[in-house]
Amino acid sequence: MYLCYLDDSGDSKHGVTITALVIKDRNWSATLNAWLRGRRAIHREFGVLKHGEVHANGLYKGRGSYCATPEEDKKFGTSKRDAAGRILLSSLATAEFSVATFATSTVSKPTAYARTIARLEDWASEQDTHLLIFYDGQQGLAGQDEEVTTERSRELWDRAVRDAKPYREVHRSLPIQERRILEDPVMQDSKYSQLIQAADLIAYGAYHRHKQDHPEIWGTQSKVMPAAITAYMKVSAHWPSTSDYGIVWLDS
Repeated sequence: MYLCYLDDSGDSKHGVTITALVIKDRNWSATLNAWLRGRRAIHREFGVLKHGEVHANGLYKGRGSYCATPEEDKKFGTSKRDAAGRILLSSLATAEFSVATFATSTVSKPTAYARTIARLEDWASEQDTHLLIFYDGQQGLAGQDEEVTTERSRELWDRAVRDAKPYREVHRSLPIQERRILEDPVMQDSKYSQLIQAADLIAYGAYHRHKQDHPEIWGTQSKVMPAAITAYMKVSAHWPSTSDYGIVWLDS
């Protein structure tokens, strides 16, 4: 069996990419440990909090607070943020996993998700295996510093269940007798999942790598992030051999 961590990237006006970080069950702990070695390295080098969220968009665009003190955050400028991305994916790349990014011009995230799941279902059938899907999304949990009342807790949970509905329906539409993707998607807020954060960093780089070669698809309004692409290239040994730099274009 495999565990599959999904995260999306892209441009809401032009399309969606969904990256699948696929890990065999027996390699899960080694893969997580490889990522955590990278987390420890950027903590030593730059003071980045070991358990804080690393979010690619904020990391590469100079947004968000990543360090323990304002002084460290001030020093954590563009070159160090770029280096942090390279360190994290270089460390992750030492583990055994596969990664592919599925891209489409549709702007509907549930539609892109359904098409990605169809591809993963086909892959699992070919490999005679099964997949458990983890997808970046709300879990119904409050923020660490938020005081939660009973009413607020119910509101958070109801929103999480409502937001996950289109993705649950994709899984439940698979024929139960033959399906290779098990259960409903497990929604994992990236704040609390290291491997969703890893998938996010890869997804961001994959999107920019494809955008670099295909401005006719993604437009030219926003700039390509070369540092994200450089970090993404660190996992190139894990791409499908028939892909376009790790990207599989779903639109024929």
